[in-house]
Amino acid sequence: MKVWMVDAFATKPYTGNPAGVIIVSEFPEDEKCLKIAAEINLSETAFVKPLSKDYFQIRWFTPSVEVKLCGHATLAASHILFQEKIISTNEIKFTSLSGDLTVTREADFLVLNFPLQKTGPSLPVEPLIELLDLTSPVIGAVQALDDVILELKYFEDVNQLSLDSRDVEKVDCRGLIITAKGDKSYDFISRFFAPREGINEDPVTGSAHCKLAHYWQNKLKKDTFLAYQASERGGEIHITINKERVLLKGKALTVMEGDWRV
Repeated sequence: MKVWMVDAFATKPYTGNPAGVIIVSEFPEDEKCLKIAAEINLSETAFVKPLSKDYFQIRWFTPSVEVKLCGHATLAASHILFQEKIISTNEIKFTSLSGDLTVTREADFLVLNFPLQKTGPSLPVEPLIELLDLTSPVIGAVQALDDVILELKYFEDVNQLSLDSRDVEKVDCRGLIITAKGDKSYDFISRFFAPREGINEDPVTGSAHCKLAHYWQNKLKKDTFLAYQASERGGEIHITINKERVLLKGKALTVMEGDWRV
C-alpha cells in the first residue's frame, strides 16, 4: 500500500495538522487499521477506498479508535487524490460515518463541505474550572454534541493555557474545545484536547470547527469567519456557514510518501 503524510490547514511545512493517507482497494480489518494508525502515530490516518469515478469511502483512525468525522485528514486525503490525479473533476464525493461529504478545489485551496454541528445547552462552569485548575476568567461552557466548548474571556489566555491531559480525560466528552474571541487578525481562536481519543492536543481540528462555527455564529451574529487554532503548530481555517452545512477552507502540502510493507 502507498502511504502519504500531509500537513493539512498549512501554508508551509511543519505547520497545520499532519495526517496519514492510505488508498486501498479494500479496507483492512479494523484491528489492522488501528495498528497501522498507531504505527504512523499521528492524530488521524485516513483510509480511502474508491467506489466509483470521483466517489470514495473514507474512514478515519486515531492511534486508539475509529472516529466519526475528521476534517484535517479529509483535507489531506483530498489533497492526495488531486495530487495523484485519481479524480477527473474539481469535486470529490465521500461517503463516511457522518454521511455524504464533498471537497471542492478552489485555486490553491480545498473546501470541505461538512455538516454544521449545533451546540446544545449551557453547562455549569465551576466544576470545569475546579477540575482543570483554571485561573483564567471564563465566559461560559456549552455541550456541543460529543464535545464541550469552554469560552475564556481573553484570547491570550487560550494561547498560554497549559492543561494536564489526566484532568481533561475526566471531563465527560470526546474532546474539550477551549476558545475565545480573537484579536484583529481572527474572529476567534481555539485549542482542542482529546486524550480519551488518544490525542492530548490536536494541532488543527476540522470537526471541532463544525461546532465552533455554530457557537460563534450565535455569539457574533455572522456567517463567515477566519479562525485560528492556537496549537504549537497552529493553523488557519476559513469558515462559511450555509444553512445546515459549514464550509471549511484551507491548504495542504505533502511532506512524505512511501510504501507500507506489512
